Order: sequence, then C-alpha cells, then structure tokens
Amino acid sequence: MSKLKTGDDGPTPPVRDLKPLFYSKLTETHLSCEVGRIIASELIPVELIRKIVSAISKSIRFEDASVYAVKSDLTGLVPLYFRNPSLQARMSESLYYDSGAPGKIAVSGEPFFLADCASHETFLHHPDEPQKPGSYMGIPLKNDIRVVGVMGFSHCKPSAFTVEEFDLLRTLSHTVSAGLEKAELYMKTLEISRSDELTGLLNYRVLLEKLTEEVGRQVRTGRVFSFIMIDIDNFKRVNDRYGHLEGSRVLAQLGALLRDTFRTGSTDTCFRYGGEEFSILLAETGIDTAMEVAERVRRAIEEYPFTLKVVNPGEVLTVSLGVAVKQKDDNKTIPGLIHEADVALYKSKTTGKNRVTRYTADLTMPGAGLDAEHRKP
Repeated sequence: MSKLKTGDDGPTPPVRDLKPLFYSKLTETHLSCEVGRIIASELIPVELIRKIVSAISKSIRFEDASVYAVKSDLTGLVPLYFRNPSLQARMSESLYYDSGAPGKIAVSGEPFFLADCASHETFLHHPDEPQKPGSYMGIPLKNDIRVVGVMGFSHCKPSAFTVEEFDLLRTLSHTVSAGLEKAELYMKTLEISRSDELTGLLNYRVLLEKLTEEVGRQVRTGRVFSFIMIDIDNFKRVNDRYGHLEGSRVLAQLGALLRDTFRTGSTDTCFRYGGEEFSILLAETGIDTAMEVAERVRRAIEEYPFTLKVVNPGEVLTVSLGVAVKQKDDNKTIPGLIHEADVALYKSKTTGKNRVTRYTADLTMPGAGLDAEHRKP
C-alpha cells in the first residue's frame, strides 16, 4: 500500500500504477482490430469462426473452445466449431435449448462464468466430452433482436480465467455476432444464386460446374459416371388447359419429389435444366445402375399424387427420360454427354413417352449435328 507523502501543500496522493490498465486497453484494441479484419476478409462461417478463435487464443489462454449457431427456427443449436479434435465427428449433431453450458447461454442470453466447473452438473461444450475439473466462460452472440450463437472457452485448471479476460470476451460479442450474420447471409445469397427458385433444385450453371468436377475426378480415378435427362410429357397441354399457375405448381412439386427419390446417402444430384426439363448426375455410376435409377424416377413420378391429378382424377402426368454414360478414357466432352442423353430422351418421346431410353450410337434426332450446348436455357 502506497504511503501518503507530505509537503508544503499538504499530503500528496499515492501514484497509481496505470500499466495494467494500459496493457488491458491495448490488448482489447488490438484484438478488436484483428477480429474486425477477419470479419472484413472472410465470408465462410466456419473459417470465420476458426480464425476468430485463433485470434482470441493470442490474448486469452484456454484449452477447449466451441461455437454454436442458433437454428433459424429457434429450436436448438448447430455446432460450427470444436477445438477438441475428438468432437469433430459430432459436428452434424445439434443441441436442444437448455442443454449444457451452450444451451444455458442461448436461453438466458447472458454470459456465463465458472471459476470451478465442479459446481456445474452438465457438459461445457458437448454431451460426449469427458467430465473434468476446470474453469469456463461463455458468451452469447447477439444482435439487437435475438441470440444468434454461443461461444465458449474452457481450461483444465480452476480459476484459470480472470474477470478482465471475461470482460474482454464480452466486448467482442456484438462484433463476432455481426460477422457471423454477414457470413451466413453471404452463404444464403450464394445458395440462392445457385438454385432454381421455383423447384429448389440446383440450376444449369451449377450443373456445368458439377459435370466439370466429375470429369476431373474421372481423369484422376478412372471411375465411370452417368447422366439422365428428364422431360415432362405433354407439359404444354397442362399449361394450355389449366393455366401457367398450375403448370408452375407441377414443376415445384416435381422438384420436391426428385429430391426425395434418390438413393439414400448417395452423391446423385438433381438439377432443373430449364423449362420442363430436369437432369440427374450420378457419380461413380455405370449405365445399368443409372437405368435402374431412371426407371425408379419414372415410376415415382407416374404414381405421385400431384395436385393437378387430385383435382382432376382423369389427368395423367408422366415423364420421358434419356440416359448416357461417360466411360473411362473416352474423349466425350460435356456438351457431347448432354447431347447423348438428349438424343435418348428424344427416342423416349417418339416411341410413346413415359419411358426410359439408354443412348446407343445408332440413335439420332433432328438437328443431330447441332452442338447440345446451343440448347441451354
């Protein structure tokens, strides 16, 4: 304790050591600037959080960390980041509100500080983490309306965190929240730009990207892949008889049906090619299996209770399909592959519709000399 000094003008107040306060403010300013720089340059949510946690580790010593995002429907939390490698396999598992420290913070909207984790009965980061003594501090990531996420840090030693470190973490809450919301908005905008608004399926531009990726994978692995073209039979008649609104409803329902028809856990991807045409890319799939998938799609669409059929019991709604395959070491181009599937589709159309045709070299169609790429919407 500093002693008062006396002089001609009376006692002199003790000299306060301002170094700790200066260091604290300098640390806060530096960390805030670093987090701001990361937010300005990173648009992928997971990478954003990883870099922010790394920046925080330079100012606050911790062992484990976790970051959760609140689901858009406010039903629980989705993991975005685990520092503990053993929890990486749990990234797809969501938490309910009120579960562990993250759930407590999400529900209350208040920061949470534990000097001794022995007093906390449930988990700190994830239900599968081992129970252990230590300390924990977590903050809600909030905007002006609600909690959008939870960020937590722990150490194996009790009382490892100081009040100053806790305050430092709290000052970052709104900044990190704004960065996370910006990154998620970017991802949503990117997803919208890659999807067909009416059907929810990926669009033609993404189809070309995926086909290019698949060709590159085939060069590396030599694995075959297949491509299916789908066209709604007599769709013009549907629009002419029932109106374009009903036609749009058919397209939307077909898009949802196609997403549910694929093989569970497969890498099959469906696209809206344009108009009433759809397509399916089947990775690592030969022609025989592709024909089976196409037939299953054809049958599912024929049997599906579209609103149009429910309201008009005598109405029939079917599709025709064409299937092509790209074998290892063939010199077929992407436009060539699409063209072959299109030729097979034309064969299905001209031989009765509501059927599946595989491409063979003897199949032709009017304008066969034209490049299939000219047909893109």
